[in-house]
Amino acid sequence: MLAGAASVLTIVAASSAVAQTAVPQETVLPDQATEVEEIVVTGSRIRVQDYVAANPVVSVTAESIERSGQTNLTEYLTEVPALAQSLTLQEGADTSTPGLAGLNLLDLRGLGTTRTLVLVNGRRHVASSPGTASVDINAIPVALIERTEVLTGGASAVYGADGVSGVVNFILKDDFEGVDIRTQYGVSEAGGGENIFASVLFGDNFADGRGNVTLGLEYNKDDALKFADRDYTRTGNRFIFVNNPDDPETFGGAQTPNIPDLILANNARYIDTTRGGSIYTNFANASTLSGVSFLGDGSPFIDGESAGGFIALGGSGTPLDDFNDDLLPGLERGTVSLTGRYDLTPGLRVFGEAKYTQSQTEFFAQPSYVYGLFTSLDNPFIPAAARADALAPGGLGTFDGYDGFLPGPGVLVARDNFDLGTQNYDITRETWRGLIGLEGDLTDTISFEASYVYGRADQETVSKNVIINDRFFAATDVIVSGGQPVCRSNVTPGAIPTGDVFGQFAFPDAAFGATFTPGANSGCLPINLFGEGLNSQAAIDWITGEYTSDATIEQHVVNAFVSGDTTGFFSLPAGPIGFVLGGEYRKESSDSRPSDIELLADSLEYPLTGVGRGSRTQGEFDVAEVFVEVAVPVLRDLPFAQAVDVSAAYRYSDYSTSGGTDTWNVNGRWEIDDTIALRGTVARAVRAPNIVNLFQGRQQTFGTFADPCSVENITEGENPGLRAENCRIDLLAAGVANPATFINNSSEAVGGFIEGNPLLQPESADTWTVGFVLTPQDIPGLSLSLDYYNIEIEDAIQAYTSQRIVNNCYDLPRPNQFCDLIERGTVGGNPGRITTFSQIPGNLASYETSGWDLNVAYRLDPANFGVERDIGTFNFALVGNALDSLSFIEVSGADPINSQGQIDAPDYTATFDVTWDWRAWSANYGFSWFSETNRQSRVSRVNNPDAYEPQYRQFPAREVHDFRIAYDVNDGVGVYAGVNNFTDEQPAPGSESYPVNALGRYFYVGATARLDSLGSLMPWR
Repeated sequence: MLAGAASVLTIVAASSAVAQTAVPQETVLPDQATEVEEIVVTGSRIRVQDYVAANPVVSVTAESIERSGQTNLTEYLTEVPALAQSLTLQEGADTSTPGLAGLNLLDLRGLGTTRTLVLVNGRRHVASSPGTASVDINAIPVALIERTEVLTGGASAVYGADGVSGVVNFILKDDFEGVDIRTQYGVSEAGGGENIFASVLFGDNFADGRGNVTLGLEYNKDDALKFADRDYTRTGNRFIFVNNPDDPETFGGAQTPNIPDLILANNARYIDTTRGGSIYTNFANASTLSGVSFLGDGSPFIDGESAGGFIALGGSGTPLDDFNDDLLPGLERGTVSLTGRYDLTPGLRVFGEAKYTQSQTEFFAQPSYVYGLFTSLDNPFIPAAARADALAPGGLGTFDGYDGFLPGPGVLVARDNFDLGTQNYDITRETWRGLIGLEGDLTDTISFEASYVYGRADQETVSKNVIINDRFFAATDVIVSGGQPVCRSNVTPGAIPTGDVFGQFAFPDAAFGATFTPGANSGCLPINLFGEGLNSQAAIDWITGEYTSDATIEQHVVNAFVSGDTTGFFSLPAGPIGFVLGGEYRKESSDSRPSDIELLADSLEYPLTGVGRGSRTQGEFDVAEVFVEVAVPVLRDLPFAQAVDVSAAYRYSDYSTSGGTDTWNVNGRWEIDDTIALRGTVARAVRAPNIVNLFQGRQQTFGTFADPCSVENITEGENPGLRAENCRIDLLAAGVANPATFINNSSEAVGGFIEGNPLLQPESADTWTVGFVLTPQDIPGLSLSLDYYNIEIEDAIQAYTSQRIVNNCYDLPRPNQFCDLIERGTVGGNPGRITTFSQIPGNLASYETSGWDLNVAYRLDPANFGVERDIGTFNFALVGNALDSLSFIEVSGADPINSQGQIDAPDYTATFDVTWDWRAWSANYGFSWFSETNRQSRVSRVNNPDAYEPQYRQFPAREVHDFRIAYDVNDGVGVYAGVNNFTDEQPAPGSESYPVNALGRYFYVGATARLDSLGSLMPWR
């Protein structure tokens, strides 16, 4: 029988695809097997000889990572179906969440990065995302990894909180001796995304093998991938889905089943904002589409064809294509690591680890904008044609009908400030981690371990081209003095600009001048918003700034346990009982410190950037825990019961913030014979609220809504009738005379607030798995496992997006708590618009996911079938997942939302690879696939089956082919080359990143050099 064949499924992927064999260590043939070392499998701390796990663990080997051509661990691990929804560099590149740029966070089973516990050698690792437990996988050196084990669900009893969806455990190389060097260069065929990687390991045993020290150095650089690097994302070439102008439903009409709601189009533009400014002069006489009369240079504003909401096809508005983040941000990282151990006595060992990692991310995002900026008619930059129209009967310069919200004669300006500089972020992250521990034998069968881990992560974010709001409004409030344009506040220090009329923005007296002193010596230079590229760099520099925010995360973990078995005391007929008894103390703290400009009063905030957007989030908690595990051998060497084992674990945790929790698991394994084994586990796990959940400071945020009460969205809800009635009630209360014709096509972001909730309680999860493992004795090298998993999370800690808050208010029966989080009022003279919202987490939601995991591996050695000719060996591997459900209940009483079959949750996922090894050659083929996914939710498909044209209703399946070939030159020196995405699969229409990213066909070459010892480098030894 293969040693340990039914325990851990080991991934042996050859390329970017991953699959697995069924052995946790190298295959040991029966005539070679002499002794099997004690091993520890993720999911238990019990050491048992030839122990076989009851819960399915997927293991990724170091060789499979190297053969993939990937130098980014998370990019590789997303090929494991259970980790497919992890946060990669691509997902982190988003203006709305710039703090995530450059982070790689694992998301197990699609239940969120905060519910995935990441360990290194079975111990916690300091987080990288401030206020959370989420670990940046970039902080773990690739070259030191021996294997990576992925355990689904039920890990809290063994490792503590946060592992409600499971554990990913990175196991580092131990007792490494020699030198291991690897270098690699990769580049996309279409350009961009260039990669440089280099690593070196030095390891040496000393004191006659009693000690070992290993030094690792690693460097990786990924160049950014810009929108301009791909033809299909360049301005004018990009196609996106927009509301169909030919569909009456777009403008509040009835559903028309034969006309799609959305069409694929390019040249989509905002209806009202432009790079050089859009001028509102006369609402009564202006276009019914945008309300804009003139461009900033005084020429007429041309309306495009309305696509509903704030989008038009063609016309003068700014192309949506211009508002783009990097497709992939640039990332440069380096790591220095040191591990060591020393046997003080034959039964007592001291061990330690030390690591420093630095990563730097540069991320370019979008520009600032203004919307409805009041500009007095005494501003000399207003074009003559616009000034004349404003003064015409009914114009904004005559006060006729506009006294309620305009402070005087003027015009309104909407503008996208590309010429003032786009936002960009330079994020530097530093991680320190140190470990010291002592382990030893108390008896022949009982041992102990005690360790202390300290971790610290520092993050510095430099935000560039940040608009300083009070300076911006001072510089754009321009008059003529001495025959020259000047800032009004230079002449009249007490004059306070009106600001944004549509957003009802106005400076309180105490807020204006927070960053400068109005008056002749303020330094204010006039800014001309009427046209593009008209301002001096000095004027731009005065209204923009470069500001630094930082964060510090610290972690202290003290862990001690005794493990062993009852040999020497007693044994059951099937053998001794294994056990672990221990305790742990952990303290976590996080302090996020925004820049001074971000900390200014919320009253200064405006949808530009920077001011008032941040607040300090500072907090800490500690937890004291005790835990116990037992493993009971029930039966041995009986007919139909070669081995039956039961194990269980329990942990009690006392949190300083939320009190006590109990977690547990029970596992069973029934090995019927050498061929088949059954296994199963049931567990209760918890996640305690993290520092952000509890202590996040109140700060302003923004949301751009598809208003559910606007006519084009009124039928989009899960219950259209309920949505329509709830909207009617609220719109009438807000002063809308006819709710049935209400249109909210504003493109302005709405200001809201986000903050923590100190009353949160831990969420809990019930998980179970059941499955079997086959290792047919008459087919040497073949193993197969099939496991079913189910995870249900109750009282889940959930903070909703602004869009979800608004939708829930109108789609759920009332009263519901979401309506308390939004307000409607009058904006720019238009009643009924959403004016603010609040995002506060609560123990509100429930999650459930279930599915099947299939793992097949086959090592084919032709010699086993009598083939005498040397033709090499073949390794085949397949890993697949069939998703049964992935549902989310937003609040008690709401209907489940099942994401199965939608984006990032395909019904079926599989990766396959084959490796051929022959003499000095090795060749690999990998195939990564998942099934088609729906663009719409299930509810939307029922309510709006005509939302898309038939050919666009689904995203195409992912089909990525990878190849690699390697050659060992001599004496441990090897070279290799490969191509990922050989067929150059592209993102689907209307997407830049799904079902594949924008890199396209990718080539890489590399070299390796390995020495078995340092002796040749140190001849004096």
